[in-house]
Amino acid sequence: MSPRLRIPPALAGTAALVRLLPRISRTRAAWGLAGLVVVSLLPTVVAVATGLLIGAVPDALRDGLSSPAGRHLFTLLGFTGALVVLQQCLPPLVSALADTLGRDADRFLQQEALAAVGRPDRVDHLSDPGVLAALRVVRGLGVADNGRPSQAVAALAYVLPAWLRALTGAAVLLAFHWWLGLLWLAAWPLAVHFMQREYFRVGELAFGRSKALEEAEYLRDLAVTAGPAKELRLWGLLEWLTARFETTWRSAMEPVWRGRRPRARLIAATTGMLGAVNLLSYGLLAWAAAHHHLGLAAIAVYTQALALANNYTAFDDQNAQLAFAAAAVPHVLALGDRAEDDPQPGPAQPGSARPAPPPAEAIRYRAVALRYPGTDRSALRRVDLTIPVGRSLAIVGDNGAGKSSLVKLLCGLHAPTAGRIEVDGRDLRDIDPRQWRRHVSVLFQDFARYHLSAADNITLGAPHRAADRDLMRAAADSAGILPLIESLPHGWDTVLSPGYTGGTDLSGGQWQRVALARALFAVQAGARVLVLDEPTAALDIRAEAEIYDRFLDLTAGLTTVLISHRFSTVRRVDRIVVLDHGEVAEEGSHDELMLLGGTYARMFRIQAERFARPESPESPEGPDDPGSTDSLDGPDDPGSPGAAPVTVPDAVPAGDALDAEAPRA
Repeated sequence: MSPRLRIPPALAGTAALVRLLPRISRTRAAWGLAGLVVVSLLPTVVAVATGLLIGAVPDALRDGLSSPAGRHLFTLLGFTGALVVLQQCLPPLVSALADTLGRDADRFLQQEALAAVGRPDRVDHLSDPGVLAALRVVRGLGVADNGRPSQAVAALAYVLPAWLRALTGAAVLLAFHWWLGLLWLAAWPLAVHFMQREYFRVGELAFGRSKALEEAEYLRDLAVTAGPAKELRLWGLLEWLTARFETTWRSAMEPVWRGRRPRARLIAATTGMLGAVNLLSYGLLAWAAAHHHLGLAAIAVYTQALALANNYTAFDDQNAQLAFAAAAVPHVLALGDRAEDDPQPGPAQPGSARPAPPPAEAIRYRAVALRYPGTDRSALRRVDLTIPVGRSLAIVGDNGAGKSSLVKLLCGLHAPTAGRIEVDGRDLRDIDPRQWRRHVSVLFQDFARYHLSAADNITLGAPHRAADRDLMRAAADSAGILPLIESLPHGWDTVLSPGYTGGTDLSGGQWQRVALARALFAVQAGARVLVLDEPTAALDIRAEAEIYDRFLDLTAGLTTVLISHRFSTVRRVDRIVVLDHGEVAEEGSHDELMLLGGTYARMFRIQAERFARPESPESPEGPDDPGSTDSLDGPDDPGSPGAAPVTVPDAVPAGDALDAEAPRA
């Protein structure tokens, strides 16, 4: 087997760009290539025809315009004129085609990036710096305008014809002195190679600084987006932000500037080499003309051939744009490989995963551990946990205890670093993840706020049932958001964003109801596992109490996993798990954990004491206060004999008043 031809890194990006164009449009790529070849060869043909035309003038003047020499002159004149017209008309068409292909290249790479990043069933790759850097290129971020593939395509339509014209001009010089033609044929490829390598090196260096450039972009966006506008003006941060942006951007770009300064010697050597070859060429041509070794036609042809040989320059903006942008193209095309390159154990190979019926018995975590990519700390450590089907489970613990990590594993968004998750005895990794997620509905604490219509925001929970308007209304009604949606300017078609004509924004609590409706829509569409991660964190007191009062109705018949710091809801579930530093510290019902007197009981008492206070004569509200009828039996152990009575103020929401009740025996 012959060794595979290795393309120099400096030209690999351009080669990748050229291979990309037929994938965008074979027809336009073929027309573009044909146009580039014609545009490249025309100047040489025109130069030869012009030389022959000039050489025919003396004979036509001597013999007369009606003579064969005169007719030959007119023939050459017409032919040359047609070539000149074609030379003037064709390049703009080729340039316009290149611009169109360039815009399509940007769009194509964006689609490829979306497909590549969305293809993996998990989300580990979204923390890969290489993936994030390539995505910033796809979004149009980079070094000014030089980082976009469309710039490289447009530059290619300029650089390639110029280079080919220089080579064809050098080829014509072979007829003058073969060694001079060879010298030119060697000089330009060397100049192109060295300069493209230099530009490529700078482009790669700039691509490596994309993380620092991202910080600068973030600072810029802070100044021009609505969200931070209030604080920026309240605290007078605009001047600070502008200075910070300038500092950050300079710190990102200065290594690029420093990286290219020492290579000025390369530019000087390349230009010096080309200057010496030019001096030699014109000197030989002048000597040959002075000694009558060349006729008028030959002098004209070789002079224009030398002009064509000098038509190409390796030092202009187009060459820089080609190298800079082409350096980024392989990174974007490699997104698929990066996204699929997951160091953790993953799902079975495509096609080998079995169908996923809804869970019928239990979901079990067996010695499950999880460590996120790029971190040294384990989010979970040997978790053993059983979630019976049709029952409710609450997960409580301090922030960072690993509660949300359990949910991500249940959804298949990450794979366990160790251990396994079983659904009715089957490893979750052997189940088709997309089918499995049809059975799981989640209200994430950091739920998405889609700048889409109200209908879309809810039906995205089960897109395959988006046309079922009755189901959509039922989900909205269950979440308590139906009256608000129907009162919007365009009802269900109102875009939930003020950035669109006729659109509107919602409060945090209203958005949470929309997200809850989305999760309930998935449930009504067939999901049997419902995960609620802080489902009332943004709701006001009345709305929170309403959701709490309807909790059992909303979750009836479902396998429910609830993450909440509100013990009024937590105590209603069948079983409670306390996580501590990624491990199951306690497990049991509310009453069992209270009798245990451990972490759960401590957290329960701390929250209860927020709403309870001892009665005293100095208190502005006495025991007859109508809002203070609920009481705790004592601050240390609710239900213990002899504990001092306390009252709950009327400001306590109905749900939290449950925290102040004595536990059931």
